[in-house]
Amino acid sequence: MTIHQEFRGGAPVGQMDELPLLEMSVIVYFRMMASSKETREALKKDFLLAFGEDHGLYYSNQFEEFYLKLATQSRRKIMHHELNCKCFGGDESAVANIISFAAIGNVKDAELLAYNLVSGDLAKEIVNYAEHIGLGLRLMLDRFPIPIISTHNPRGMCH
Repeated sequence: MTIHQEFRGGAPVGQMDELPLLEMSVIVYFRMMASSKETREALKKDFLLAFGEDHGLYYSNQFEEFYLKLATQSRRKIMHHELNCKCFGGDESAVANIISFAAIGNVKDAELLAYNLVSGDLAKEIVNYAEHIGLGLRLMLDRFPIPIISTHNPRGMCH
């Protein structure tokens, strides 16, 4: 595998502060899922704070399943930047747009993006998770217009 293929999807395509809050939140939470057990627990805590025990666990589990499907069954490794990086890459943009499209009911566009990352029926499964996650994040951001993201500053520096 060439270096170009190894890091495909990680090239910077924008700055976090250019994104709508929903997409920024998706990218940050995706990075938290990928970073460590502590950041995954912080993600769970955010959903619990926003929704209480039942709904909070539901939404955090949906995000975890979404992440695990992408991390283990994608066509290639899904790239992400460091947790506090102020830019975002192509794969992160695709993930954010899948959830954003699904959150507003634009399932076909979400599926088209998902097919770039995963094969066959898994794209529909990914989008199903994305619909639930998008709804949860929209509700969370309606309740807390300033993100309650627990452990970081999403406008930090690349490492």
